[in-house]
Amino acid sequence: MSKDRSTNALNGHLHDQLERLLNPDMEEKDLDLEVKKSKAVALIAAQIIDGERVVNQRAKLIADHAPAKLEEYLMPQGVTYEP
Repeated sequence: MSKDRSTNALNGHLHDQLERLLNPDMEEKDLDLEVKKSKAVALIAAQIIDGERVVNQRAKLIADHAPAKLEEYLMPQGVTYEP
């Protein structure tokens, strides 16, 4: 299983799940299981996307109202960035 936790990776997993659902050779019992898995994946994906939305809203608020503090508020403690 991939350790990439980016939204691009999430998008890839969602497309992979869609491909599994569209498999014309899948038997009905297997399709039922895949549909259940897809529902679980969709619920988790929605939570991840909502979390990303909150992070983006926070970044926008900080950028709009305290741009000098943007790096301080958004970079995790102990992480440094050197351009």
